Amino acid sequence: MSAKIYAPNVYLFAFHLKDSNQPNLLWDKCNHILSQKCGVTKLLEIEEHDGYRVDLLKDKTDDDVSLQFESTVHQNGTPLPIAGFVTPLRIHDTYVLNLNLRHPEFDENDKKTNPVDLSFLELLNPYGRLMPNEIGGSLGQTILLTVWYTPENQWLPWKSPQNRQQLRKLADNCLREFIPNNYPCPDFNQEGQLFESPIFEYGVPTLEKDYCHVLVWVYCESETSEIFVNYYNKFVNLFCYFNKTVAAYHCSRKVYQVIRKDYQSNQAYIEKIFREIPIDKTLKEAELKQFKQYLKDIPQKYLSFSELISELDNYHLTIEINAQNYRREIGDIQSRLPGENLSFLSRFVDEECRLFIEQIQFDLAYSQKGATLLEKAMTAIQGRVEIEQAESDRTTQDLLRQKEESDQVRDRNLQTMIAILGVGLSAAGIGSSTAPYIIPQQQPPTPIHLPFTTSQPHPFVLSVLLSLLFGVAGAFVGWGLSSLFQVIATRRFKAIQASRNQPNSIN
Repeated sequence: MSAKIYAPNVYLFAFHLKDSNQPNLLWDKCNHILSQKCGVTKLLEIEEHDGYRVDLLKDKTDDDVSLQFESTVHQNGTPLPIAGFVTPLRIHDTYVLNLNLRHPEFDENDKKTNPVDLSFLELLNPYGRLMPNEIGGSLGQTILLTVWYTPENQWLPWKSPQNRQQLRKLADNCLREFIPNNYPCPDFNQEGQLFESPIFEYGVPTLEKDYCHVLVWVYCESETSEIFVNYYNKFVNLFCYFNKTVAAYHCSRKVYQVIRKDYQSNQAYIEKIFREIPIDKTLKEAELKQFKQYLKDIPQKYLSFSELISELDNYHLTIEINAQNYRREIGDIQSRLPGENLSFLSRFVDEECRLFIEQIQFDLAYSQKGATLLEKAMTAIQGRVEIEQAESDRTTQDLLRQKEESDQVRDRNLQTMIAILGVGLSAAGIGSSTAPYIIPQQQPPTPIHLPFTTSQPHPFVLSVLLSLLFGVAGAFVGWGLSSLFQVIATRRFKAIQASRNQPNSIN
């Protein structure tokens, strides 16, 4: 097989979310490539319109919605013509950049151009400007390389094992020439046939790091190129849904990593809380306060964790929607070309998309366990706090009741003491009033002598002693009556309480 290729084409299908921080990113990148690397002076200008699928080229016509251009590159000092077109699109919420760079099949005299070395593909990717890291589309991109099997279109039996091996080698070499040495070369994914020509896919969708989706299509039948041109817009749609699906899956992996990290952090946090709970003793005031703080922190953690789960579920829904759209486009092509084998295209939706969906379903089930953990921990801590708070309130109530009873006893004793003193003082007054009638008066009155200087007590002394005697007797009588009244009142109160608590009998 010749080391040269005929009429190589490079198609860049880049996708970017319309409502992003840099909505014009694709158009700016395209203008930089055309002006700085391809020497094209006319810049790409877009104009928005309403609709689901909109051609955005400003000043477009009904027959042409693309910006056409021609230029020249040099290979080993030899000038070589290149041509191309740019088609800016919007599909729903996604901006689409279709950029084509090619070595023409025919020159200005309608003669076939000469085959070129494989290294020519490097000139169609100047300084790696078409690589994903350089374009930076938020929804990914697909690069399609098309080359002819032989310059003279002499179709060989390419389906034989030996020729298929040579074709795979040709595709690998085309990829290595196209991608600069300072960029990682994507891994081989699958090979098949599409529209009667072999096609090779590079880039494994499940691998996030340095992911780059490249297709190398070797035209072995003249109808292959014709069908591709006729169904070009269908391929744009297919690549759009393909890349949106893969981008959603890659984003879901990032969210899931955050979920795993938060799950482990929350699990350690909950375990620490329960290690601090003294099951066999009452919480102290400081511990109870700390647990109340946990009841404020855990709902916030639960809310953040639930938002991550919701985001993961949204990616799951995005994958399902775009997988359905992808399957619908294949079905539409199949209905128009019933004899064609489209298994190469359908493998993505049949295998990769199914794997994406199953993986995220597993991730959602795992994530829900993390949410349940926070729910159960919050319920357990809340129950413990309520119990401790109830016991604390009951202890406080007991203390208040004891203080109230103590105050009542003190008040009752004070009232009893006042009553006793009142009765005693009253009795002493009575004794003092009756003293003149009980104690004989001396005439003439005698002076009061010092104690122990006479054997006869003075009437005044006798009156004082009599008053004291009456007062003491009255105090005892008052104390006795007060005690009796308290006993009667207590028994009456207990009888009333017993009658209230006794259930009513039904005759």
